[in-house]
Amino acid sequence: MILMQKKRKILRKKKAKSLTSEIHDFSLSTVLKSSVKFVLLYKRTFLFWCLINFSFIYIFSLIPNGWTNSLSILWLIGYYIYWCIFIRYIQQHTPYFSLIRIFNGLIPTSKIMFINISIYLVITITPYIPFFMGFRDKYLEFFEKYMELMQSHDSLLGTSLFYLFMILISPYTISRPYLAWISSQVGRSRSIMDSYKRSRFNYWNFVCCAFVTSGLFILSYYIDTLYKLNTMMYLLAILPVYFNIVFVNIYKVFYQHKAKTKATAAEILLQR
Repeated sequence: MILMQKKRKILRKKKAKSLTSEIHDFSLSTVLKSSVKFVLLYKRTFLFWCLINFSFIYIFSLIPNGWTNSLSILWLIGYYIYWCIFIRYIQQHTPYFSLIRIFNGLIPTSKIMFINISIYLVITITPYIPFFMGFRDKYLEFFEKYMELMQSHDSLLGTSLFYLFMILISPYTISRPYLAWISSQVGRSRSIMDSYKRSRFNYWNFVCCAFVTSGLFILSYYIDTLYKLNTMMYLLAILPVYFNIVFVNIYKVFYQHKAKTKATAAEILLQR
């Protein structure tokens, strides 16, 4: 019995060590710097992908009635394929155009859409629930104020609260699922749950990343509208390309460590 207890303790210690060895975190400043270095090192490549991205944005601006036009579906398919090729190219996975990987990526993409649509529906429907629970008279005044706040596009408080809420849930709705999509493009795990496990204890890192990325977009938009620069289309062509490079660098922190350890183990066996 004593030997069995000792063995169990040893096994628990080994499991704890293996779990701690698998825990990784990323430094946002380091990832941003390395992404800038990549852009500066491969300027022509970066500008080439920005130019293609600009072409897609410009073509969409020419589609009458935008998303309500059926042509936008064809545009969306083309734009999705563009990002699939971009991710494979940045990570040097040939062939860059792979139908299998494009279709594999649709699974995490559909999950991302489902998660975000579900959250939007919860935000939209939840305020109506007290009406069905018998709180109509007491709740009506609060509901009217809430709807005025949410429907007012000029309301700084309403916009700020919604923006803050979306940033706080972004590690679960966008950041980690997006890592699963990047992984699917290079033939690795497309599981969102696997992405959660690999990147656990990085919640605030992802929140900071979302704050920086969305903050730059919002700041660019306000500067553009305030000074009437009409440069938003050019910024939308550059910023998404850069931030996809950032996410590729974040992906490498969590996904390529195991591949390296396996490679070193294989090298040891070959040496023997």
